[in-house]
Amino acid sequence: MSNQVNEVIKENLAEEVAELGTLEVVSKLNDANVSRVSKFTGGEGFGADIGEFARNVLVEQMFEELAE
Repeated sequence: MSNQVNEVIKENLAEEVAELGTLEVVSKLNDANVSRVSKFTGGEGFGADIGEFARNVLVEQMFEELAE
């Protein structure tokens, strides 16, 4: 897929994930990504907002699942 198409897909996924509550986001994460989020200590462009970090991780996960 082209980069432009990928960006549109990621934007759509981000909009979908933005509508979810934090617990819904965490429940949709796979085990590896739950572990990744649990180790979040702040920074990485998210400040101290672990919920926003989890949303970003879920978008990445969903995008990777589409590619499979």
